[in-house]
Amino acid sequence: MERTASEFSRRHPVVILCYILLSVIWTMTTRHPMALFVSFLASGIYCVILRGVRQWARILFAGSGILLFAAGILPLFSHRGVTPLFYVNGLAVTWESVFYGIIMTVMLLAVLQWCMVAGCLMDSEKLLYLTGRTIPTLGLMLMMIFRALPDMRDHYRQIHEAQIGLGRSGKNATYRGRLQSFLRELSILISWSLEDSIEVSVSMESRGYQTGERTWFHLFRFHKEDIIWCLYMILVFGGLYVCQLRGNLQAYYFPELARQPITPETGAALAAGSFGMISPGLYDLYYRWNQRRICPENGIQGTKA
Repeated sequence: MERTASEFSRRHPVVILCYILLSVIWTMTTRHPMALFVSFLASGIYCVILRGVRQWARILFAGSGILLFAAGILPLFSHRGVTPLFYVNGLAVTWESVFYGIIMTVMLLAVLQWCMVAGCLMDSEKLLYLTGRTIPTLGLMLMMIFRALPDMRDHYRQIHEAQIGLGRSGKNATYRGRLQSFLRELSILISWSLEDSIEVSVSMESRGYQTGERTWFHLFRFHKEDIIWCLYMILVFGGLYVCQLRGNLQAYYFPELARQPITPETGAALAAGSFGMISPGLYDLYYRWNQRRICPENGIQGTKA
C-alpha cells in the first residue's frame, strides 16, 4: 500500500466531509492554547501517516516564516500587553504579543495541515457528488478546474520540451532568449486553453447541458460502517463543541494572559476529541498493517504444504 493510500478515503464523502468540517471549524473557533496544540498535533500525525515526514516538514518550514513574522516582527509594532520583555526606541515589546503570535501561528499551521489531509481524502469525484445536486454549477466549475490544472501543467511541459528541441530555450540560451521563450510558451498555452474551452462548451451544448434532462450517476452508497463513523464523530466532537459553547475553552491574551483552567470535564472532552481526530489515521494504519500481514512484499502469503 502506498504512503498516500488511505482506507478512510474509501468511506462515503459525507463522512469525510463531516470529519474535515468538524476538525477545521473547531480549530478556527477555539483560542485556548491547549486546544490548538491538540488540533496541531492530531493533524500533524495524520499528515505524516498520509504523506510522510517530508511533506509535513515542508509545512513546518513554510510556517517558520509565519512564526518569525507573527512572534518576532509583529510585536515590534504592536505594543499591547502588560508584561514587557525589552524596549525598542522607548516602546515595550510585550510577552502577550509574542505569545499571541505563537498561538495564531499554531492555529494557522493546524488549519493548513487539515487542508492537506482534506486534499488526500477528497478528490474531484467526491466534491462533485457533494455539490452536484445542491449547487450543480459550482460542482461543475470545481470539476473543470481540477481537470484543467493538471492538463495545463502537462501541456506546458510538452510545449517547453518542444521549445528546447528547437533550440529556443534551455541552459545554453541567454536570459533574454529564455524570457522570450517563456512568453512564447505562455502565449501558446493560453491559446490552447481557449480552444479547449470552446470545444468543451460545444460538447456540453451538443449533449443537452441545461436542458432539464440531465441524469445523475454515482457509485457512492451509505453502508453500516459509514453510519457508525457519523455517530462516532458526533459523539467525540460533541464534547468539544459543548465545552466551547459553555465557555470552558475561553482564553484572552490582552491586556494580560488569562484562560480557563482545564477541568476534568474539559480534559475528558479534549481527550475524546483528540482521539476522534486521530481515529481515521489509526484506521488507515490498521489496514496497512493487515494488508502487509496478508500480502507481504506485494505478494499473497502462501500456505505450507
